[in-house]
Amino acid sequence: MASRDGFQPCAIDTGTPAPMPNWERNLVVAALIVHIVDVGLDLGVVLLFLSNAQWAFFFGTAGVILWAWLVSSLYISFGGGSPASGDIDDDGGGMAERLPSFFLNFVQVQIFAEAYRCVFCNGDTDYFHTLRLMEAILESAPNSLVQLYALVIWASAGGEAPEGAAALLRLSVMSSFISVGLGLAMWEQKVQFRTSAGYVAAVAVMRAFEIAARSATLAVFAGLTHPYGFFWSLLVDYGVMLFLIVRHQSVQFTYGLFVALPLVLVSLEPLVWRREDHAVPKDSYYLVRIIEFVLMWTVIIRRQDAVEAEGIGGDAILGCEVVALLCMLGLFVTLPFVWRIARQHELSRDVADWAEEGAREGMHGDGLYSDSDVGSGGSDRSRSDGDNDELPPE
Repeated sequence: MASRDGFQPCAIDTGTPAPMPNWERNLVVAALIVHIVDVGLDLGVVLLFLSNAQWAFFFGTAGVILWAWLVSSLYISFGGGSPASGDIDDDGGGMAERLPSFFLNFVQVQIFAEAYRCVFCNGDTDYFHTLRLMEAILESAPNSLVQLYALVIWASAGGEAPEGAAALLRLSVMSSFISVGLGLAMWEQKVQFRTSAGYVAAVAVMRAFEIAARSATLAVFAGLTHPYGFFWSLLVDYGVMLFLIVRHQSVQFTYGLFVALPLVLVSLEPLVWRREDHAVPKDSYYLVRIIEFVLMWTVIIRRQDAVEAEGIGGDAILGCEVVALLCMLGLFVTLPFVWRIARQHELSRDVADWAEEGAREGMHGDGLYSDSDVGSGGSDRSRSDGDNDELPPE
């Protein structure tokens, strides 16, 4: 086996994958625990809405869960996440071979198998990262908003909500924030040849602040403009995201129609990607968020008298307002530091660009990045200081 001073052997050369760093193995375990807690609490909230005949919230939360599981299962089984055998003539198998993978992923079994392979078999973590990412952006993010909305206008409004409903909703929302932050941070780790636990942790905190500020602000705004403010705010923001996608022209319009949905709540692409590789550039995205934050808070301040007049939960409104303000502050305190590190290690969205550009100078910087020679996927992702004139292996 090659020494640590040269290229690390890859699976195709030796038949065994390179060892996974301990912090990445611990990250997979933590992400799996968060996944279990978040999905379990979401299902508990669905039963809560069903047992109390809150049909709008029931269909909203259940619909989000089914949509997320369906899309991720289709992607893993039939789309870009479908594993291949490596044979150039292999088309990925027929329907009979793909259906078991679809059902295993739909009932949340596949993610346990991938976590086991990562932790105990030194398997590639990319498959696990993809499953976690899709659960975070398709289930956790929208359900955090729906459940905060229910907390504001139902569970804390002194109505028919049972005892403990507000506590369950708060726990579920909190787990969703953590899930989104961790899922997006792990994607940030996945796309890089080398990163560190410190950088991934910083991104996770920043992303959690981002989704918390966004969901809490929207929930307060929707509660004070009930019943139409919730849908109009999402529809207008979806239109703005589509406009920015079309203007930037980084992705096809048909793909933009889909990616604009999660962009309504949180910015998706890794911060280390180049500006031209983002569906919506980060500077434009966060500028829109600042403008919307100011406009929504103008309405919120003017509508404070409606809290008592319309029977809205005053404690929940106040709590969401505090969360929104503190998390927005936290976002713009952490964002500059994460952004500076990301720009030092900027890379292309297209993996093929590494063959043309070589290893970028930023990949060997200091700061939050470690000197580990092994990448996140357990593959051959690094090089030594003595091989600076060589390209990363393909």
